[in-house]
Amino acid sequence: MASPIRSPKIPRLFILIFLLLMVGIGTAGFLYYENQKRHIKKEKQNELLAISDLKIKQIVNWRKEHLGGAEIIYENYQLVQQLRQWLKSGDKSAAMEEILSWMSIFRSHYEYSSIFLLDEKGGVRLYTSEAYDKVSPYVQTFVNEAIQSRKVTWIDLYREEDSHHIHLDLLVPLVPRDLDGLPSGVLLLRINPYQFLYSFIQSWPTPSRTAESLLVRREGIDVVFLNELRHQKNTALSLRFPLVGKQTVAGKALQGVEGVVEDVDYRGVEVLASARPIPGSPWYLIAKVDQDEIYAPIREHSLMVMILVGIMIIAAGVGIGFFWRQQTARFYRKQYENEIERQILLQRYEFLTKYANDIILLTDRNLKVVDANDRAVELYGYKRDEFIGLDVRNLRSPEERSLLEGMFKQLDEQKGLVIQTVHQRKDGTTFPVEASLRVINVEGKNIYQSIIRDITERKKTEVEREKLIHELQAALNKVKTLSGLVPICASCKKIRDDKGYWNQIESYIEKHSTAEFSHGMCPECSKKLYPQLYDDEKE
Repeated sequence: MASPIRSPKIPRLFILIFLLLMVGIGTAGFLYYENQKRHIKKEKQNELLAISDLKIKQIVNWRKEHLGGAEIIYENYQLVQQLRQWLKSGDKSAAMEEILSWMSIFRSHYEYSSIFLLDEKGGVRLYTSEAYDKVSPYVQTFVNEAIQSRKVTWIDLYREEDSHHIHLDLLVPLVPRDLDGLPSGVLLLRINPYQFLYSFIQSWPTPSRTAESLLVRREGIDVVFLNELRHQKNTALSLRFPLVGKQTVAGKALQGVEGVVEDVDYRGVEVLASARPIPGSPWYLIAKVDQDEIYAPIREHSLMVMILVGIMIIAAGVGIGFFWRQQTARFYRKQYENEIERQILLQRYEFLTKYANDIILLTDRNLKVVDANDRAVELYGYKRDEFIGLDVRNLRSPEERSLLEGMFKQLDEQKGLVIQTVHQRKDGTTFPVEASLRVINVEGKNIYQSIIRDITERKKTEVEREKLIHELQAALNKVKTLSGLVPICASCKKIRDDKGYWNQIESYIEKHSTAEFSHGMCPECSKKLYPQLYDDEKE
């Protein structure tokens, strides 16, 4: 007789199935890889957007705080007049010391690095001890602009030619109260970007080896980096790229691209970035992280995925190769499994019979006990040979026996049931139980399994708890009843409470009892308060 394996049709079918499985497993592995990659990318996009939103909000608030300090000076006409008068006189008097003291206090409060008092030509007249005695020509061009516009003016981040220090300044024009004529000078508030701005920009809320955020602005046809960068030193206001030509994330941002961007950064490295403008400023914030870092976890897992796919393909081939042998052995294997299952079930019942602390009963369809464990023998008082064949109705208290038929009918429908009832021992004494009932199949026959627990102690505890609750409620009701000596004022009728405070009588009674008040007026008070209503009666 020819073996099925030697048939030409069967190998071709197996090969076809194997090829389909191989393609399916490979496709599933590829789709899993791509799905994980998309998931990681989406998570990183959300993280970058959240970080950039948070940083933009804090930078906007930081700028508003400093601008608010400048507006306070601008709107303080008395201070402006005092500064204008001193600029005219220039005497080294107590007024000058007072101005210097105010400048020092204001600088410390708003965390300015220094404050200058400049005349209308940009000359330094007063400055705090931390400042230089002159300002750069670059600043003087903005002094004229502030005087002409008569508005608080920002001088965006710039580098001094002499000291190479980077500053961010605010110019407050000293506008006269009557608004006639030009301001006689300006107050320059200098901000050190290294004190907060740069350190805040460089910070990153999560561990990362490549992530960073940076500020850029447009200068003509160039992209200028405003802060120190993580991967390149001495870049603040020094590193710049042409806006057109070299495509970078920063260049795209300055060309109007907002949101999540995939491109190269200033190093030429592929990054995923969030590019957003900062409202009220010429700045753009870019929060970015290298794509190599983003996809590193999935690349590490890709080898495992490939190995797993290979193993699955091999397993599929082996499974198909031995499929014909499984067909011939299926019947014997099924018989073997049934025998093993029966042996396991018997072992479980033997174990429960020997060690279980709860009562375990097996009952046939006629409600006769077919088996019981040692705990049942001990608790009910029947001997083991008396238990076998005993009608379970005899284990119920007389009041509960009529409910058995309905209970087992419900058990047949639901296949499982948990109830509380009252059982009876051989000597006639009863005790409360909780029973878990279910239908099980043993050797092709359905029998009822009952796992029963004596809940006498639980019931006692419940009764004691209800008694305690009742006693506590009674005590609480007594507390709500006024009694004893109540101190009351003989004149105003206020009552003093336990803490020594005097309360209106209705407030005290409401607080210490369940009484409620409705307000009316007695005849005597009515006559006293509204005598005109009773004039006719007198006449």
